[in-house]
Amino acid sequence: MTAARGEPRRAAGVAAARADAPRGAAASLAPRAAEGPAWAHAALLAVAFAGLLASTWGRWPDVVVDFGRELYVPWRMLEGDRLFRDISWFNGPLSPSWNALAFRLFGVGLATLVWVDVALFACVLALLHALLREFTSRAAATAACLVVMAACGFGQAIFIGNYNFVCPYSHEATHGVLLGLAALAAAHRAGKSGGAAAAGWALASGLAVGLAFLTKPEMLAAALAGALAALLLHALRRRRAAPGVAAAFAAGAVLPVAASFAALRGALGDAGAWTATLGAWPQLAATDVSQQRFYLAGMGLDRPGTQLAATLRWGAAALAVLAPGALLAVLAPARARVAAAVLAVAATAALCALLYGGLHWLQAPRPWPLFAALACAFAARRALAPGADAAWAGAAAFSAFALAMTAKMLLNARLYHYGFALGLPATALVAAVAWSALPAWLARHGGSAAVARAGVATALAAFAGAHLAQTARFHAAKTVEVGSGRDRFLADARGEEVNAALAWLAERHPPGTPRPTLAVLPEGVTLNYLARVRNPTPYYNFMPPEMVLFEEGRIVEAFRASPPDVVLLVHKDTSEYGVRFFGRHYARRLGGWLRESYREVARFGDAPLRAGSRFGIDALERSARAAQARARVPGALADAGAADAPR
Repeated sequence: MTAARGEPRRAAGVAAARADAPRGAAASLAPRAAEGPAWAHAALLAVAFAGLLASTWGRWPDVVVDFGRELYVPWRMLEGDRLFRDISWFNGPLSPSWNALAFRLFGVGLATLVWVDVALFACVLALLHALLREFTSRAAATAACLVVMAACGFGQAIFIGNYNFVCPYSHEATHGVLLGLAALAAAHRAGKSGGAAAAGWALASGLAVGLAFLTKPEMLAAALAGALAALLLHALRRRRAAPGVAAAFAAGAVLPVAASFAALRGALGDAGAWTATLGAWPQLAATDVSQQRFYLAGMGLDRPGTQLAATLRWGAAALAVLAPGALLAVLAPARARVAAAVLAVAATAALCALLYGGLHWLQAPRPWPLFAALACAFAARRALAPGADAAWAGAAAFSAFALAMTAKMLLNARLYHYGFALGLPATALVAAVAWSALPAWLARHGGSAAVARAGVATALAAFAGAHLAQTARFHAAKTVEVGSGRDRFLADARGEEVNAALAWLAERHPPGTPRPTLAVLPEGVTLNYLARVRNPTPYYNFMPPEMVLFEEGRIVEAFRASPPDVVLLVHKDTSEYGVRFFGRHYARRLGGWLRESYREVARFGDAPLRAGSRFGIDALERSARAAQARARVPGALADAGAADAPR
């Protein structure tokens, strides 16, 4: 009797599994499900995209940290400065050159980069959706893109902004994601095509990889891993070599590198052009910057045993969250599936609150690299089976790309900080496979895909909702208008001191008078850009990595050769690098030269570079002018002696 009652459920499950199967395959990593028309998915994504863009408008950049470089460098390039000669740079030349082109075409302004970056993020989502559809369902791809929008696209998960696709800390990161996805998509098409079409797609994939070479090392590694995995798996699947495809791919990869060398050769010479084209690779090889505490902790290598245990613990938590929906999908009788789905939603929500409450949800992506590795191994094994569908090769290649993208944070995977870019493919993979593969597998074993998917949808909604809520909390504090016109954005309370410093600078050097030169230390080149005042040296960031990459001795000599008229010291605690304050715990030579050559003439907010300081900026001028300047500037310190200088 029990078997008789179970047969209809089992037969229904098998039928559902067959309906889900992709074209030309008995099964895939995540079989397709019956779903609505394509236009409905596109409309949903467009509405979500527009809603998130509108709700976060003007709050994407950080007022001091990182993003000012993304504005200052292309502006200076447009003014005639040459990258790597007049402007220090440690990545490849692609992103600043692209941003300078955008400024040339559409005008200098934050608004220009915002709209260009919004368009590029839309391209990222389009490529992501297309790639995921190759081995999951349209609904799964849509769900994954919605999660990516909420968690990676527009938000702010920690105090510092910039970790989003609209105003990123580094355009090399966002451009690298786009190029990696493009390389993977073209390589997959090459593997599925034949003849001249295959060579053409391989050439396009190689071009994307070559362009990724001109961004950041980790972006090249991921793009190359994904593209090569796709080409190799498709070749093995077909049991035949494709030398023409390989040659086209190699030619495409070399072309952007050769073009960069040729473009830079006139200004930098052969050696300089080659070094500039190589970007960060020579500096990584010649310095120990990658061994700084910041980067070791970011990768999880500061405490590998502890970090590995955390990865496994949060992996178990992720499986536990999916368990109620899976169990109810199998155990609930057909007549009670609506109630089972409701119970799955409630139980999953309760587990999410229990396991990820507070800020624990920030730890949810910890096991993403592990999940990507498992998916890659499983899909690759199936891709190499006789008669395997191309979808398996696509799944394995995408998983390889996602895994390679997380290499820089392998034991400390996250979506905050630079994880918003590096963790994006793995986030999409986890979301899409959870939405499609788990319910389909349960359906093939007599369970209910709908009940399982109710639990998955709840977990994904909780994850996305936590990011949206965190973004809303940080953005609510951004009420200070900074900049004007096309440069206007909203900042947190630090914007008050930044505005005061900009107003002081404008008052001291009104229009019609010679423009001063300005250095902001240890970081804050946003002020240079907003005031449209250049730094007379090639250097504009003086954080611990830059002091190693560009050598403090060379930086001091550049300041001596071209001393800025004004120096702004901005509060920054750099303990995350293992040294706390500029001029005291690192960059002592540069700090000592500043003490000898400049005197404080104004202060905005708390004394910077002091324990207990919240935020503040000190304005310094050359010592020969300091006595007169102090008498003219309201709010100048009565005593600007060594006690107020960086120590």
